[in-house]
Amino acid sequence: MNGGPAVRVPLTRARVLKAALDYVDARGLEALSIRKLAAGLGVQGMSLYTHVDGKDALLDGLVEAMTAELELPSPAVAADWRGALREFAASERDMIRRHPSAAPLLNSRHIQPARRLEVIDAYLQVLTRAGFSEERALEVVRVVQVYAEGHALSEVSWGLYGKNPAVPADDVARMRWVADMVPRDAPDKLVRVALRYCADCDMNHQFQVGLDLIINGLQTECPDGQQPERAR
Repeated sequence: MNGGPAVRVPLTRARVLKAALDYVDARGLEALSIRKLAAGLGVQGMSLYTHVDGKDALLDGLVEAMTAELELPSPAVAADWRGALREFAASERDMIRRHPSAAPLLNSRHIQPARRLEVIDAYLQVLTRAGFSEERALEVVRVVQVYAEGHALSEVSWGLYGKNPAVPADDVARMRWVADMVPRDAPDKLVRVALRYCADCDMNHQFQVGLDLIINGLQTECPDGQQPERAR
């Protein structure tokens, strides 16, 4: 027995932005256009202008779609400013690593979506409840957000993330990988520096080291009297 006509899924702003983000994830930012996105959604290009007012608005929408994935503090860290900062940084980093092609828009578009501001406000509340002044809490959240974003964008740029990291596992291949990035006339000492600095870097470990430095640096203020910690 044949069913009735297929039900058309309504076109909404959220659906358009999700499709745009999926498109960029799969094909890269340069491939994105209103026409191609509309074709992927099975609609005419003009239909999208109800939801995004041109290419610039679509790029802003990609930032909106990415930051919609940022997480509010979990109940487990509501009274733990150290754990909250780690959770905040991890959410930012994970979001960027999920969308490497679209992630540079986070820095190039002049937009602060509501979700990002909601998340920032939530973490500010965690810090002020712990005893930080409002001004100091703002400084701390800025530092952690910029650190996490910068670290993740470096990972994306260098390919140092995911299942196929850029750094080869084989020692000989690693030497060649480093040799390709340094000047051909570089002395052996500097080649060895590049090998240790670039090829021997575990970015997951390095990310936690950076957070340790930030958090332990704040222990001198330590509003709640707890002792310095190390990342597990």
